[in-house]
Amino acid sequence: MTFRKIIKLVSVCYIVISALPVSAQMMSAQSVLEDAAEAMGGLDRIRGVDSLLMTGFSQTLNQDGGSSSSSHPKAPKKWAAQNDVERYFDLDDLSAYQTHRQGFLFPFALAFGHSWAPSSQLQEGANALNHPLMALRAALASSTELGAVSIEDDNIVVEFTLADDTVLWLGINQLNKLPAWVRWMGAHANLGQVTYTTWFTGYVPFDGVRLPNGFTTEIDWRENVVSVFHVDSYELDVELPEFVAGGGGFGGGGSPDVVVTEVADGVWDLRVGSNGGAVVEFEDHLLMFEVYGNEANSLARIDVANTLVPGKEVTQVILSHHHFDHSGGIRAAVSRGLTIISKRENEGILREMVSRPAPNFPDALARNPQPLHFIPVDEHLVLEDAMRRVDVYEVIGHMHMTDAVFAYIPEERILMQGDMFDIGWDWHWWGGNYMDSVEHFNLDPITDIPVHGRVSTLEEVITNIGSQVSAAREFCARDLAIGVYMAGCPVKYSRD
Repeated sequence: MTFRKIIKLVSVCYIVISALPVSAQMMSAQSVLEDAAEAMGGLDRIRGVDSLLMTGFSQTLNQDGGSSSSSHPKAPKKWAAQNDVERYFDLDDLSAYQTHRQGFLFPFALAFGHSWAPSSQLQEGANALNHPLMALRAALASSTELGAVSIEDDNIVVEFTLADDTVLWLGINQLNKLPAWVRWMGAHANLGQVTYTTWFTGYVPFDGVRLPNGFTTEIDWRENVVSVFHVDSYELDVELPEFVAGGGGFGGGGSPDVVVTEVADGVWDLRVGSNGGAVVEFEDHLLMFEVYGNEANSLARIDVANTLVPGKEVTQVILSHHHFDHSGGIRAAVSRGLTIISKRENEGILREMVSRPAPNFPDALARNPQPLHFIPVDEHLVLEDAMRRVDVYEVIGHMHMTDAVFAYIPEERILMQGDMFDIGWDWHWWGGNYMDSVEHFNLDPITDIPVHGRVSTLEEVITNIGSQVSAAREFCARDLAIGVYMAGCPVKYSRD
């Protein structure tokens, strides 16, 4: 190579290297954040905003994607829509308050799911900081500890820790210096721990501050997008309403009170509130149907069950289907070494659930790691010893949950099920599944022990399913009369 060519190659390399972003090690977190503040409208302007109102409409992924009809990763997902959204931000307190009208975009059995009634959410901590103005103010707060600066794709990433030890990461675009995303971690009943990332898109100036018109939040499970928000308007320095906490969650909080009802000799119903299921005695162990809701409720039912018969404890759990409300106690059950019995197709998602670590939010499984012991059900599985027989069957023709099972005790003629029927439902969109399943396997139940509701007779089940199907059809007819066509309409009922 000639000297001239060497000089030319060195010059080209210098130009390329000069065009590359500055190394993360050469940046200070404070300067990166201040550059972002300048890009949004100036540090003084950003610090001078006391409150913010964001309006628009959004969609959220039901149960973070854990309510699809099938447990398959590519199964169609179910969404809820929120209209007339008003999200208020208190930038001094770093909290948020959202009001909206919500409706499910899939058939739901309770009327509130399609009522579009006003509801509200109080958002605090990291859950309030998925807006660039809030995240930037939190990162610049005097009580915040700034951490490492790194590069991820096209973004400079600043780690910061709040006064309550919550850790977040703010990604800032290297070209325009605007915040691109914020990331944080949270506890999750089914998945142990999840990482959330909210992306900010389409910045537009409002009253001297550049703010995004689009938000997309994703989690680190199956690459699921769990919410999107479309902004209609912003108002700065508005009068804030009272931020009032609302309810929510599967099973509620506090210490669970387990109510025990003996249904037959060696068969009990154990219920926390309106949710629970059966416990069945075998010769040397107990079998539980469902670990619904969350860790606390499930462990409470297991602990009470273990006191029913001296020397016998729960060793097996039948999981009716994978939906995240019904599988909310799976990690807790596995932490106790219990064997899970469910449809073969559910093994994959259950292994996903129990294999995820939760180092920052240690739950029962993180504190006592155990492997998943799984017994698959295809069409029919028999559990039997010298004392008892329980048959586990696949559910027939249920479009709400295709990978589902129910159980039957032939001697006592007791059927145990989750989401095949609930006496508290307003509507039943899948009413034929119950008797279709019973007749398909030539069963003769007289008692139903459900996950939701209360123990019922077969006569009550049949009567209420008929009423619920009729009510769903009336709902469809009322909506159709005003030009609204809901998902699930018209109602298909195989018993017609």
